[in-house]
Amino acid sequence: MEKNKHIICLIDSLGPGGAQRQLVGLATFLKEKGYDITVAIYHDNMFYGDKLLNSNVPVLYLNKAKNSGFRVWHIARFIRKENPDVVISYLETPSICACLSRVFNRSFKLIVSERNTSQHTGAKERLRFNLFRFADYVVPNAFSQADYINGAFPFLADKVVTIPNFVDLKHFIPPAKRERHLMPEIVVAASIWESKNTLGLIEAVALLKNKGCRFHISWYGKVSSHLNYFNQCQQKIKEYHLNDYIELKEKIQNIKEKYQSADFFCLPSFYEGTPNVICEAMACGLPIACSNVCDNNRYVVEGENGFLFNPTDVNSIVFSLEQLISLDAIDYEKYCMRSRNRAEIMLSLEIFTESYLKLIDNNELC
Repeated sequence: MEKNKHIICLIDSLGPGGAQRQLVGLATFLKEKGYDITVAIYHDNMFYGDKLLNSNVPVLYLNKAKNSGFRVWHIARFIRKENPDVVISYLETPSICACLSRVFNRSFKLIVSERNTSQHTGAKERLRFNLFRFADYVVPNAFSQADYINGAFPFLADKVVTIPNFVDLKHFIPPAKRERHLMPEIVVAASIWESKNTLGLIEAVALLKNKGCRFHISWYGKVSSHLNYFNQCQQKIKEYHLNDYIELKEKIQNIKEKYQSADFFCLPSFYEGTPNVICEAMACGLPIACSNVCDNNRYVVEGENGFLFNPTDVNSIVFSLEQLISLDAIDYEKYCMRSRNRAEIMLSLEIFTESYLKLIDNNELC
């Protein structure tokens, strides 16, 4: 394998998001493989910064690119100065900037990564995917997004390579001994905002309370950018007298401990890419209830390691949560074991890194 290629990983920030977590992992593992890695950001959120710095991966803050009006110019100038062999961009705006940088600079290979699923085709989507003509590879993390790209933008079909997320299976592990709580504990790890359907889950919790079900949900996901929605959710919890049933909490870095101390995991979002949190919860051996959207049913199999529901139907959410918390001891143990087994088969670091290495070391440029 060719070593010491200079690779720039470009993303907006190192904030507490799933895309950031995956890029940090990718950069760290490429560093371990012997590549010369630099991570470049243009917003100064360093939530995951220590993970990179502890792995001797330099982080460059492109301060001048923080200004959106001059962002493309500054990023293009930075890439030309660094003269990398490969640029890997994560998230929409960084990928657009990287594509525009490549219009007049074809000296580097460009891999753009799609981290979510497109719900419609508007002007922004048409702009982004047409700019992807300048990329060598388009890497969605969800097969549903690959299907969307191939259908809506068939001229990109030869560039599309799906690489699902990885999970650090040595870090996210089941507890040495899992004992179910007398009061079932359900954990949710996702930003508290509209697309994650926090209000829908609160409505379902209210119905479950009225049916006499007892449980507790801890949702880790408060973010400053969606405080209005967070406040709406808090108001609903107060209105329905659900303080003993569901708590909305700040995002935390070490979510592993919350998976390991919970009985179940839930994710009620309206759409996803490949959700890191479902994958991590599976690796920690949790039975899961989640929306039957996008790629979720590739990871959560109804009646095997969890239950799927329609996120737009509160009664469907209620039914799945009822099934989840009513698992008997024997079935509960089987669901836990199957979640871990599926994670080991589908979400290994080896599969993820080898897939990226094939693209990085392929010497054919588009």
